[in-house]
This record gives sequence, structure tokens and C-alpha cells, in this order.
Amino acid sequence: MPGKRILIIDGFRFIAITAVLFYHLTSPYVAHYPHTDFLFHVFKFGYLGVYFFFMISGFVINYTLENTSNLFSFLRNRLARLFPAMLLCSLITFLVAGLLTKPQDITEAHQARNFLPSLTFTNPTLWTLFTRKTFHWINGSYWTLWVELQFYILAAVIYYAGKRNFLRNFILAAVLISIFKDFPKLAGAAYPGITYWWRTSTEIFNLTFNICWFCFGIYFYQLFKGLPFGIRHLRSYGWLVIALCLAWDLHNFYENSRDMLVSCILMCFLFLLMIYWKSALAGLENRVVTYIGKISYSIYLIHEVVGLLLINNYSRYLGPFAFLSPFLVILMAIIFAAVSFKFYERKIVEWFRRRVKSPVPNK
Repeated sequence: MPGKRILIIDGFRFIAITAVLFYHLTSPYVAHYPHTDFLFHVFKFGYLGVYFFFMISGFVINYTLENTSNLFSFLRNRLARLFPAMLLCSLITFLVAGLLTKPQDITEAHQARNFLPSLTFTNPTLWTLFTRKTFHWINGSYWTLWVELQFYILAAVIYYAGKRNFLRNFILAAVLISIFKDFPKLAGAAYPGITYWWRTSTEIFNLTFNICWFCFGIYFYQLFKGLPFGIRHLRSYGWLVIALCLAWDLHNFYENSRDMLVSCILMCFLFLLMIYWKSALAGLENRVVTYIGKISYSIYLIHEVVGLLLINNYSRYLGPFAFLSPFLVILMAIIFAAVSFKFYERKIVEWFRRRVKSPVPNK
């Protein structure tokens, strides 16, 4: 983020990345991990960390927009931040998969054409529709970057179209996008063709299933900045509209709706503590915690396929200590991300921002 970092947000990232890491690295996909059943039950809700990331992103992007002068600079900075790590991690995943598995084991990581959706942060289904060849992401976890990209574009367009009314306009857009996927029900069986393409479009442009999480993040940023919260302020009811949309989505489109609802309440509670009782979260400003949160993007990109392959191929060499393999992989991912961030990502970002400058407006 530009300007002074909000350290607790990095602490929140630490919570989110830790949850996702343990969820993936102790899952049933780890064929040779000897304690899969026990640890998977312990960390089976770790996938919810992804939605915490979405909420954090809403908060951070609102902050970033307010500290970026124009749309071009915002998109340039996002590209400079996201692309270098994606390029490096996709390449490493492709190479490691080629060395440690047969093509039929992890098909998506063996096909060079899958660099296309991965490096463009786009949905592979779009490329499949246009080329009639099957595309995937190099790493299944990359699906979240497509959701993030849709949010970045929407938030930036709305913000620079009217900064003063950004919160109101974004909530209105979020509500419309959220209910967009429900429109085919109005047509019923009378228009099956329209219904099919409507559902296909919502599956491709899947922000409609996730926008409420981002909207909560934006709303918490507004509260953090000083938005009045009380019955006399109409803007204070924006959260209620979004909460109702999210509750509807959880009830109709998610299998684990109760678990997600509980986790959403906990996430919101953490943000409220940050805003109104910051001292309660002092532990999340620890130097190690905030640094891991700061480099969590690269950790997220590299951990899944590479981590699972390392565990499956080499955990047996640890003998009775094989149960430690997920912890060792996580440590390796952190070290990799720290090195990448310091010696590669930061330098590329600085170089890119110097070379690609905002256009000077005509006087």
C-alpha cells in the first residue's frame, strides 16, 4: 500500500495465508502424508482464509485508490505488483511439476498453454470458449486472482467516476451484481437458451458470487476512516444491505453456508476490533507476523502444487518425523517469498514504475 502501512492488515493477511496453507498441505490430496486425517480435520476450515483475503482486499484497495492519482496509475501499480510474482511462481510450478510427476498426475501444471490464463489473471473458460482448446490455471489456487482482477477494475472505474460518492455507488453496483445471477429464475423454463448463457456468464465472471466480501472490506475502511455509525446516518445501513445479499448467497450457492456465516462474523469482528479497540490485536503487529503477511502473495502463489509434490515425494525420508513435512514446506515457502520479494519483486516494481509513467494531461 502506498504511504504508511497499516500493520494490522498485514497481521490479517498472516491469519488468512496460514489458514489456506494448512488447509491445502494437510488435505486428502497429500497421498503419502501419514497424519492426513487428523490434521485435515483440524484445518478443514482453512479454505475460508480465501474469503478473508477478499475482505482484506476491499479494505486495501479503497485505501490504495485514495492514494493514487488516476486510473492509469492504479492499474499500472496493480500490474507491477501482481505480474512479476505470478510469472516466477508459475514458471517454478511448471518446472517442478515436470520434474516430479508424470503429465497425467497434475495435468494443468504440465501444459504450457496454461501460462496464458495464469499470466493474464483471467478465467481459463474464456480461452476455452475462444480457442476450443481446454485451458486451466497452472495452479488451481490462481482462481482467486481472476476474482481480484474483476474487483480491481470495477472499484477503480466507480471510484474515478465519482470519488465523493464511491461508497454509495459501489454498494449499489455490488447489490446489482450480486443479484445478477438470480435473474434466470425469473425466466424459468420458458427461455432455456437465455438461462443457459446467463448461468454460463455468471460462472465465468464469478465476481457476482464474491463481491459482498470485497464490499464488507470497503465498508470497514470507510468506518476506519471515520464514517459515522448509527441509526441517524443512512450510510450506516449499507452494511445491512450487503449482509442480506451475502446471507442469500450463502443459503443458495454454498454447501457449507453455516460455517461460512460463522467465519464471516468472526472476520467482521476482527475488523471492528481493529477500528474500535486496536490494542486487543496488538499481537498481530508483531514483526514476524506482519512480515509474513506482507509477503503472503508469493507464498500463496507457490505453495499448493509445489508444496504437495514435495510432501508426496520426500516426506517419507523424514521417517517418524514425516508429520512435520507441511511445516517444513511452509517454512520453505516463506523463505522463498522473502528472497523473491527482496531481490526480485521489489526491484521489478521499482523498474516498472520508472519506465511506465502516467500520461501527462493536455493543458
